[in-house]
This record gives sequence, C-alpha cells and structure tokens, in this order.
Amino acid sequence: MKTEKPALETDKEPNAPHPRETFSFVGHDAQERMLAEALMGGRMHHSWLIGGAKGLGKASLAYRFARVALGAQRSGPRPLDVDPEDPIARKVRALSHPDLFVLRRGLNDRGKPRRDIAVDDARELGAFFSLAPSLGGMRVAIIDAVDDLNRNAANAILKTLEEPPARSVLLLVSHAPGAALPTIRSRCRRLALRPLEDEQVSAALGGDDATLIRLAKGRPGRAIALKAQGMDELGGLIDSAARAFSRGEAHGALTALYDKASGEPFERLSAVLELAGEWTRAAALEDNSESWAEAWSALEALRAEGEDLDMDTRHALARAIAILDRAAAQRAR
Repeated sequence: MKTEKPALETDKEPNAPHPRETFSFVGHDAQERMLAEALMGGRMHHSWLIGGAKGLGKASLAYRFARVALGAQRSGPRPLDVDPEDPIARKVRALSHPDLFVLRRGLNDRGKPRRDIAVDDARELGAFFSLAPSLGGMRVAIIDAVDDLNRNAANAILKTLEEPPARSVLLLVSHAPGAALPTIRSRCRRLALRPLEDEQVSAALGGDDATLIRLAKGRPGRAIALKAQGMDELGGLIDSAARAFSRGEAHGALTALYDKASGEPFERLSAVLELAGEWTRAAALEDNSESWAEAWSALEALRAEGEDLDMDTRHALARAIAILDRAAAQRAR
C-alpha cells in the first residue's frame, strides 16, 4: 500500500512547495533534536502530536523525521538533514516509498477537496500498519492534519494508537491540538512548535520583506505561502484593506486584493479570506467583541463551503464582504 499523489494536493498551500519537497529548515532546534534523539537512541514513542499554528513548519518537520526514519543518510548540520538526492529522500518526495503512508483530505467526485478526512480513508491507516515494513526498517505514517478528521475517522485511528505495531511511528500534525479528542491526545507524545523570530522567518523566506514578515507573525510557512500568492507586491493594498474592514468599508479593499492576487480564482479567494479571517480574529481578541468572533466563524465556514462546492468566487467574496460589514456595523452600535 502506498499514498497516491493526486493532481490537487489538499495538504499544501497554492503555488508553494509541498512540505515533503522542502529540505531547508529554520528554527525549532529543540523539537527537531528531541525527535532525532528519540529515534537514534531507541526511545521512540509510537505516536507524536506535532502542534502549533498553521505555517510553523509542523509538516516539514514530520517529513524530515520520516526521511531519516525510513533510512535516508544524514547529511548536514542539523540532526534530520539529508541530501535531497538520497534515494530514500527521493522516494519520500515522490510519495513512492512503500513504508510511508500519508492520511489527508481526499477529493470528491468533482475533483474538489473534501471538507474532512473520511472514515474509509482513516481505516486505511490500520491496513497500512498491519503489514510488516517492506524494506526491513520502519513504517511511518503522517496525518496532515488531525484537525481534518471527522468524528468517525478520529475514532477509526484509535485502535492503531491503542495497539501500535512494532517498528512503526505515527506523526499527527495539528493546528489546534487542544481540540483533538482527549483519547487521541492521551496516546501521543506532545511536540509543540512556537512562532519564530522575525530574523528566522526572513531566513526561511530568503529575503527581508517587511510586509510578509509582519503578516506571517512568526510562521515561515505562512510567509512563503503569502509570497506564492503574490502578496509581497500588495503591501499597500493589504494595509488599506486591514484599516477599511473595521470601518465597514470592506468592499473596495477586498475586491482590489482579490483582483491583484496571483493564482486561480479559488486560490485568490482563499488568500483574501485567510487574511480577512486573521483580521477578524485579531479584532475579536482586541475588542473582546462577539460580533467579530461570529464574523471569524462565518468566514471559516465560507472557506470550507467554497472548497467543497463549485461556488462562484465573486459571489463568495461578496458574502465575505457582507459578513465583515455586518460585524463592523454591530460593533459601531
């Protein structure tokens, strides 16, 4: 059994490299060292919950571990560095290694990302671990992300967590580990990633772009994704949109951002909605405002709906603007 690589991969940002294709890694030294020492010292826990905000490098760290655990030769200053041309590393990059399994959201019959990881897909994890390692080493599975498991899928992986097979490791990536089922959390060793310093984000980005670094808030993957979406050239528009949305003047600013962003219509919509979601979340925390909190929830629901359905992106953008304008009006009362 092996993980197939679909035309559209649901566990990567539009236009940005996939975490398994990323070999440079900045920050999180202690967390990487903890994984490496557990692996090389023979004290490997069977399951790890790698938690932290989206864009911190959790999946990249999981794939770094997977390459070494599956036999890639270490080559570099960091404990999980390997040569990108190592045969094992190339198999992992191509998703063709027989002892690697990746559980993520699949595609529906229209070729669109599903909203969650289905139970049938989750059951394949147990089937994968029921087999002995093909190449005589370990079997490694990555769930990216555990937040996407629906209730039945989450329950389906519990048996694997409760009765882990020998020579197996399960890495669970989570953007909100506190929301995972207690029965999952209690069976995993926790590994928390924290936001990086701006200088580290700049190093990961390969440039000192003030707008991207400010928006990334310590998340190098977020900075890379924003650059891939063309946001590095839209600093002025982003700043004006951030000011306008709280005044109930979101229409012109968000429409301009959507028109200027890079990528396909849905990718541009996703980029704008993610920025708007960050603004509303920050406003909710700053003002202790129920209206902004409700707006954030509505935007998240709209993003999920837009992924699953063949929604007209202009219509979705109009709905997002209405959500923001309504929240601003309620706050002004």
